[in-house]
Amino acid sequence: SSSAAAAAHAAHAAHAAAGSGPIPSGRVQHDDPLKMEDDVKEKKSKKEKKKKASTNARSSESKEPPSRWYDAKANFTDKQDKGVCLSMHQPWASLVVEGIKRFEGRSWPTEYRGRLWIASAARVPHDEEIAAVENQYKETYHQGDAIPFPQAYPPSALLGCVDMVDCLDQEAFQGYRTQHSSECVEDSESPYLFVCQNPRKLAVPQKAKGGHKLWNLPPRTVSTVKSGLKPVSQQWLTEARRRNQT
Repeated sequence: SSSAAAAAHAAHAAHAAAGSGPIPSGRVQHDDPLKMEDDVKEKKSKKEKKKKASTNARSSESKEPPSRWYDAKANFTDKQDKGVCLSMHQPWASLVVEGIKRFEGRSWPTEYRGRLWIASAARVPHDEEIAAVENQYKETYHQGDAIPFPQAYPPSALLGCVDMVDCLDQEAFQGYRTQHSSECVEDSESPYLFVCQNPRKLAVPQKAKGGHKLWNLPPRTVSTVKSGLKPVSQQWLTEARRRNQT
């Protein structure tokens, strides 16, 4: 009838005005089954992500500091060497490749783990500064002349490398120091600490220009200088630990 047609037309107009588009004449509108399936998957994915985040948060809250020393944790090979390098001021740069400074502080974290080359910055350290830093490490290790401090602290030089095995935030680092008070661990207020082990130094330091944060040495430089790496004796450190434990 004309009245029924008018009512149907009015219904179409009202639905279109609501922004949902016209209803097909004579048919009931159903949700798209594919869209429904996507919605279910999306809700399930969000639920799983929320559950994982909650689990990670609980794990982080209960996370304990590393329970052992790092000595045998890693030993990266020449094939894994990507020439990743860190620039440092002297005298700290040389102290890292000598195995005296084992935790290097930074304001930024990194996921990098592997061989880390150490280059010294251009600034030349004053004798008073060198003496003050060396005295700090004498106090840390409760050792005097037994610590093999470098005879020189060359600037703008590629000095050697270490294995970077971890990056601890300040809380984890202080927890480690507390748990391993007999390990002669230096103190630091830096937000993040790079854990360095297996120090090796170049018999002859090479001139080098530094870079920002972690940067890469030219592959030719890496292949040329790595044959000149010499392992650094850590016997003095073993003795310092032994004395500190008794």
